[in-house]
Amino acid sequence: MVPPPARSAIVRWPLLAAGMTLALVTACGRARPSADERVGVASTDFAHVAAPSASVAPVAAPPGGAPGASASGAPPAGSPGRAAKTHHVLLLLIDSLRWDMPWNGYPKPIAPRLTKLAGESVVYTHAYSVSSYTAQSVPALLAGKYPTELSRDGYFFTTWHPENVFFGERLGARGHRALSGHGHGYFDRKLGLAQGFDDYRLLPGTELDTKGVHDVTSERLVTLAKEMLSDPANTQLPEGKRFFAYFHFLDPHYMYYQHRDGPDFGLSPRGLYDGEVHHTDRWVGELLDWVWKQPFAEDLVVVISADHGEGFREHGRSRHAYELWDELIRVPLIVHFPGVTPRRIEVPRSHLDLAPTFAELMGAPADPDLRGLSLVSELRGGTPAERPVLADLTRNDLMDRRRALVWEGWKLLSFGDDKTIMLFDLEHDPTEQRDLARSRPEKLAELRALYDRLSGEIRRVPATGLGPLLGAPPGQRW
Repeated sequence: MVPPPARSAIVRWPLLAAGMTLALVTACGRARPSADERVGVASTDFAHVAAPSASVAPVAAPPGGAPGASASGAPPAGSPGRAAKTHHVLLLLIDSLRWDMPWNGYPKPIAPRLTKLAGESVVYTHAYSVSSYTAQSVPALLAGKYPTELSRDGYFFTTWHPENVFFGERLGARGHRALSGHGHGYFDRKLGLAQGFDDYRLLPGTELDTKGVHDVTSERLVTLAKEMLSDPANTQLPEGKRFFAYFHFLDPHYMYYQHRDGPDFGLSPRGLYDGEVHHTDRWVGELLDWVWKQPFAEDLVVVISADHGEGFREHGRSRHAYELWDELIRVPLIVHFPGVTPRRIEVPRSHLDLAPTFAELMGAPADPDLRGLSLVSELRGGTPAERPVLADLTRNDLMDRRRALVWEGWKLLSFGDDKTIMLFDLEHDPTEQRDLARSRPEKLAELRALYDRLSGEIRRVPATGLGPLLGAPPGQRW
């Protein structure tokens, strides 16, 4: 059992997002603040926060630290010859973490530990989740496939069926180990994402809450992660075998809390969210400080990203899901990779590339069934080639179908069954405010041809269940 946390005082701010049909998938297991620890404030101040330009100065490696050690306390990178070794992989996803973090130009110091780590790592400045909410983006990452081509039911809180093959199953077939820990109700075993993990644990009391995340879990998740990574069955493996560990930090997910022991970033929704990010950053740093001291640290790759972003009414909607605007699918991606020189990679990359990347890092053979391409070559210094990124949001009982294509600084957005198409110049309009579909017909035709080809290659697996799918023609189950 995980011991109860020594909790900081927090203030609860129940912000009601205008226009949201339903609060997104959430988790319990958080220690709920008592009546004398919280103050409820209804807020409608959804001030627009413009995303910074994609063109930002490189983040320098933080100064300081003992000789031979990094500023964040990570082990030194070692010699270039170590690049050929296989590695353990630690994946930390931070729920709802937007791409515009301090290492990408955001002016507020909301994530000091991750900013230091970014300066010592390979940073992807234009990484994309496969979809815009947990119930579709995480299964796609773990399966290495688009949500549309995975077996599932047709509900917002999606159940994923056993016939899917997730990354842990691919590892297990080769004798590797997969472990995962969560405090998020969507990760209940009955919804399918435990498939393939040898050790899969939820924080005690975790349940599905459909109205908002009411509990604070980062500290307890760190305790759980340390417990699982201290288990010899998970980390002391036979010669040549590696572990893949995945932990999902939830606290930046709505509802937003103000933490009295942290900086005050204001009471606007973005300000409260920034405070949640700072709180999570503290506990991620705590976990990494512990990880770097473990025997397996010398051969460990740490990957930090988000399952999706978060909207603050840039396009009239708050939070996430329902759409594929960049504030919802563009995410941070930091890879701390032993033996590799820190740098920033500007070309777009998809979370679909992570499963083949992890497989190669762990010494598993390439699997042609995976959609993405391994990033290991460019992580080790190779020149990254431009390639298109496609995002996929399947229909369910609450959302219509959406797809997006990002290619060479442009973005095409498709609505429904491709009946409505929008076009954006991300280089000059990074917040996607000016639809150029009519004024740039030649560019639209170019991207539409590429989109039609890539979209047509995605196998359509019908959703099961009796409920109708929003926007689908009669009888259509995708």
